[in-house]
Amino acid sequence: MLEHFLVAAVCVPFILLIGVWNTRKRWLTPGEVRFWGVALFIAAEFVYLGVI
Repeated sequence: MLEHFLVAAVCVPFILLIGVWNTRKRWLTPGEVRFWGVALFIAAEFVYLGVI
């Protein structure tokens, strides 16, 4: 369980970066920002699980 929190801790800055980037560019809708944030976290989880 601790490992999943570590993966989340690594992903959160990148997810926040997507949000900040979108406030300046306004290319994505709020739903798309949420989708890409979740997709990034899930991809990181798959990478973590693939490494084990």
